[in-house]
Amino acid sequence: MLALKKLGVSKIIICNRTIKKAENLNLLFEELEVVPWGEVPNFDITINATSLGLNKSDKINLKFPTQCGGKLFYDVIYNPKETFFLKEGKKLGAFIENGKMMFIHQAAASFKIWHGIEPIIDSEVIGLLDK
Repeated sequence: MLALKKLGVSKIIICNRTIKKAENLNLLFEELEVVPWGEVPNFDITINATSLGLNKSDKINLKFPTQCGGKLFYDVIYNPKETFFLKEGKKLGAFIENGKMMFIHQAAASFKIWHGIEPIIDSEVIGLLDK
């Protein structure tokens, strides 16, 4: 827990569709708390790191608190721009963010590794994913 305390984090909660995978992470990192799929306790940030949302019809069956103002819903998916998960967060009053910037910065880092050139990320590059 010391590493998390240094970061100002009090707790990280994992909710995985496959409980065994979450429990395996808990064996590696004692700081984690595992909860059953669908249970979402009080939180500051909720991250969807599943593939659920790639299809517009995908639904994530999670039980969110009724008010999420001041909280953040982050989805690693960037296409579609607003997944069901993000739409639900918006309805609950949360801030929402998709994975577009993560994708762009990962691509830039890979490009630098492979070609030795650090790409410039500007509004034009960021806008390319909005087309």
